[in-house]
Amino acid sequence: MIRSISQPINKTGTIRILKGLAPEGAVVKVAGVKNLRLEGPARVFECEEDAMAAILKGEIKAVILWLFDTKAKGGPGMREMLAVTGALHGEGLGDKVGLMTDGRFSGATHGLMVGHVAPEAAIGGPIAAVRTVTGS
Repeated sequence: MIRSISQPINKTGTIRILKGLAPEGAVVKVAGVKNLRLEGPARVFECEEDAMAAILKGEIKAVILWLFDTKAKGGPGMREMLAVTGALHGEGLGDKVGLMTDGRFSGATHGLMVGHVAPEAAIGGPIAAVRTVTGS
């Protein structure tokens, strides 16, 4: 069914463009996301495999996961984060933990996900400076 422009399913679009640690922009998908605001500790990973291992071991106590792959530099080699967001969802953390990455995401990605952060860590983007703070 094709809806009329005067009767949209949603009042706004399903993605937003953010700035800040992403001076050239980042994309957040808001469709189907219950919590659009998360506050709390963050945990930083430099690769998808380390983040997956921590999720599957039940080690994620953070509210935000920062994940950047220092090898990512545009497509087509940019990694897709469906496995990580799927694992968070599978562990019951889908509405409790957000993810920010210079990787990419697809329409199947679950939860609060900020991706396509530009510039990427690989070319010196500010996301490369983010670190986990311990002892606080």
